[in-house]
Amino acid sequence: MEMTVKNNSRNGIGVVAGLLGAVCFGFIPVFSKPALALGLSPMCILAYRFSLAAIALGILLKLRRVKLGLAMRDVPGMALLALYYCVSGGCLMMGYEYMSGGVAGVIHFSYPVFVVLIMLLFFRERVRLSSAVAITAAIAGIYCLGALGGDAAFLPGANRLEGVLVVVLSGIGYASYLVGVGKGKARNYDSLYLTFWILVFTAVFFIAAAALKGELVIVSDAATLLNFTGLALVATVVANVLVVYAVKVVGSTLESILSAMEPATSVVMCIILFDEQFTLPIAIGIVLIFIAVGIVVLSSRR
Repeated sequence: MEMTVKNNSRNGIGVVAGLLGAVCFGFIPVFSKPALALGLSPMCILAYRFSLAAIALGILLKLRRVKLGLAMRDVPGMALLALYYCVSGGCLMMGYEYMSGGVAGVIHFSYPVFVVLIMLLFFRERVRLSSAVAITAAIAGIYCLGALGGDAAFLPGANRLEGVLVVVLSGIGYASYLVGVGKGKARNYDSLYLTFWILVFTAVFFIAAAALKGELVIVSDAATLLNFTGLALVATVVANVLVVYAVKVVGSTLESILSAMEPATSVVMCIILFDEQFTLPIAIGIVLIFIAVGIVVLSSRR
């Protein structure tokens, strides 16, 4: 009886952790858009985000006395995973230059559907009816957000097709990262250790990219530095730590459902803070993508 109570309590904490982790991820546009409005490039913002996050997580792991060494034989695989992560983070940040943060977050959230597509195309998984329905619903949802969302979904003068493709690519990048973690040697690593090295490689990439493009600048503005700190700590380190804990306690299936709070948070916060509009086509698109992800998650659980 006592053991059951303890397990229920732990599961409850796991659910709360999963919800809070998803909410933290949903704050990415909240911390990013003010920096973009000041003229800082996505590459520069991401260089700060992942550098600060890697430092913070490295300190946390050192306090836990975790050895941070990386064998040379593991560098290529880690670099490839980091490349997928760079595509995901970079394209999502670029997406904020085309459309509202809420809409970009919802389109990016279609990544579970892209996981299914990757498994179908490259690992020859059997095509299920549920997968076909989920893919159809996701495409319809993205169409509603991109084509029917109108001026409410996009920034003035933005190329709608180009913007949608950029954010879809961010979802494909994250889906590739998840498949790489699940199918490669990386699944044998401790989750936080793996996350640390992904952040390190990603930070190096964006620092180099921003420097080569002449976009890496020293930021001294207190408000911008505070946003970067929130982006690195809240929307990267804390979010990852909470989600990893939730996955270990309640499982990846339930955590996938809880992660729906990520785009929901982005939509709500962007409406409140940035006066972004919320129209019927946008609402329908959000619902369709949520349905598509829900089908994938429940089908995986079965």
